[in-house]
Amino acid sequence: MSKPVDGLQTAIELEEWDAGRLQVNRRFRRVLEAHGLTTFTALFRLGGGKVVRAIGNRSTAHIVLSIEGRQEAFYLKRHVPQRLWERIKPLFHLSLPILGARNEWEAILGFHSAGIPTMTPVAFGEFQSHSLVMTRDLGTDFTLLDWLNGNRLNANLGAGTAGDRGIGGPDRPGDNSSLRREITRRVAQIARRMHDCGLHHQDFYLNHLLCCGDPSGLDIRVIDLGRVRKRPRLSKRWIIKDLAQLDFSARRLSCSDRLRFLRLYLGRPFQTADRWLVRQIAVKSWYIAAHTAKNDL
Repeated sequence: MSKPVDGLQTAIELEEWDAGRLQVNRRFRRVLEAHGLTTFTALFRLGGGKVVRAIGNRSTAHIVLSIEGRQEAFYLKRHVPQRLWERIKPLFHLSLPILGARNEWEAILGFHSAGIPTMTPVAFGEFQSHSLVMTRDLGTDFTLLDWLNGNRLNANLGAGTAGDRGIGGPDRPGDNSSLRREITRRVAQIARRMHDCGLHHQDFYLNHLLCCGDPSGLDIRVIDLGRVRKRPRLSKRWIIKDLAQLDFSARRLSCSDRLRFLRLYLGRPFQTADRWLVRQIAVKSWYIAAHTAKNDL
């Protein structure tokens, strides 16, 4: 097993329930059993909670379960069968459709196996074209995009110095330069490990990087792994796509900050041959920006 990024615990013991329709992280066995959630049908039909997202054939609910006088919060994502067009559309882009929750579940396990910080898996199930994935609530909805936009992380760690206040635009509060460097280092480490393991995210934006717990601890997790792919040999096309998505979402940072990230990602000083990579990332980032503006995303 790979060495974890910054000490992430990777050991996950899985159990099969309901004649193989459910896979359950043994760590959460008691809380699921206490609520009678021992079959795919029971978990899929679980009522209550708050729907936090509903797109197409899938919805995500935030639920709270009690056990022995304490409460634990989870996210339960349910998938129903996709329409025929949604199954066919990826083929026009020379890609296979991603159907149901299995891809995200396997990606979560793959990230843990590689030591890449991500969500804590609780349960996965599929039956008759319906599927679900359940993860533990990480305790915050605070992303690195929130930090970049001058939200809570900045406030918790102080206003920074006057020299930092110009980075990222006039409406962004100041931030501590050492914090910025450490965030850059952590994200570069995560991106490099992900690509070294043949994994690419396909939605690798700052709003999919979550800062959990005490902001000063910088426990950064990668979330929303529904489109993650694993390839025996990751081509530059997919690497550039991930890095360009990150570059686009970090566009309020200075050019020097973004180049520092890329240098840390490469793990060495820049070489003349890297100009091609920098140029390709910039071009792809520009196309993402144009697409975002055109479709008012």
